[in-house]
Amino acid sequence: MKAVRRELEESERWTAEERQTWRDARIRAVVRGAYERSPYYRRAMDAAGVSPLDIRGAADIVRLPLLSKDSIRAHGEEMLTAPAPQPGWRHGHTSGTTGSPLSLWYDRETCVINEAVDRRQKRWGGMADRDWIGVLLGRVIVPIDQAGPPFWRVNRVHRQVWFSSFHMTDATLGAYATEIERRNLQFLEGYPSTLFILAQFLLRRNTKLSLSAVFSSSETLHRVQAETIETAFGCKVFDFYGHAERAVFATECEFHDGKHLAEEYGYTEVVDGAGQPVKPGELGYLVGTSLHNLAMPMIRYRTGDISAIRVETCRCGRTLPRIDSVTTKAEDIVVTADGRIVSPSILTHPFKPFPQIAKSQLVQDRVDHLLVKIVPTRELTDAHRTALVDELRKRLGSGMQIELQLVEDIPPEPSGKFRWIISRVEHPTHFSWT
Repeated sequence: MKAVRRELEESERWTAEERQTWRDARIRAVVRGAYERSPYYRRAMDAAGVSPLDIRGAADIVRLPLLSKDSIRAHGEEMLTAPAPQPGWRHGHTSGTTGSPLSLWYDRETCVINEAVDRRQKRWGGMADRDWIGVLLGRVIVPIDQAGPPFWRVNRVHRQVWFSSFHMTDATLGAYATEIERRNLQFLEGYPSTLFILAQFLLRRNTKLSLSAVFSSSETLHRVQAETIETAFGCKVFDFYGHAERAVFATECEFHDGKHLAEEYGYTEVVDGAGQPVKPGELGYLVGTSLHNLAMPMIRYRTGDISAIRVETCRCGRTLPRIDSVTTKAEDIVVTADGRIVSPSILTHPFKPFPQIAKSQLVQDRVDHLLVKIVPTRELTDAHRTALVDELRKRLGSGMQIELQLVEDIPPEPSGKFRWIISRVEHPTHFSWT
């Protein structure tokens, strides 16, 4: 890990020629390995009339077909480069923001580079290895029915204090703030929505916490959220973009002017609806190719997110290219009858184990009622339904009535965007997403 991190310190200032030489060699290795060992990629490349020898680097990769989420769902096992997962491989899922998670596998090298790039982002934000960080993400930290503090647990190995994202109410958030202050935590990481909830609480009480940096990810960071978070914590937000498919990673530097693509991590294209590259500066779909994962290769994976590649060099002097802000989805927030405010990203976790679900949507029409619309891909048994409701109730509490409704489809909004959570309940976190 230390060696990889040292390499990243050098590569962030490589010349364009150095980066191209390294990147093209990695692309050749990934494409060759996928063709030789993955039944899916051999079939896809043969059907496209493309040989691994035709792909000499980034300039040729457009000849390969795009990889869609539907293809991963349908052919995930065939994408593996071995008949079965191998020792050392790690299993993962996407967050499933449309309620239809993907099942994924990573080799050890992918896990190492992911950790190293994440640590580089923290270093850009001023965080040293010895520093502790508070984390407000989606894991269940303490029992959902726990009424009093502590609502946190300590990971001493990684110097983390994990705070529960399921107990955030006006009655409990004071304990969160007190614990952050007591431990003199200078860094926080979380979803924009969970960080925003804590920041709003502080400002409603005319108080602040003095931190060095805040790191946000997994949701679109809206301007109003960033301003509120930076005011409450007296520091800048370093927003970063990544996904469980491990194909694209982009991070903010100290100038907060676009996000630097970690080109040592993956090769990123911006394409139009037909999969053809757009000109630099033009908006298009982000497409990523992992430069490391030889367990389940991700080659030309279309993320569904929209951005543009910047033309000019960043003032920081790093030569890693930048992308504009990434357009994903703006979600509402679920509230519970006992006053807890629950982040959208947290509620994706119960859907992860269910490939039987193609699409879902959560509609809260009352403070004690949540309608879960589901488009199934195949039979959703009573056991599946019970397990899903149980996992949602763990996060929302026994006071929430959860109703499942099977539907043929869930159409997007008139704007073309898909809203995974629709809240019709008035609560303090409703605001204009601008």
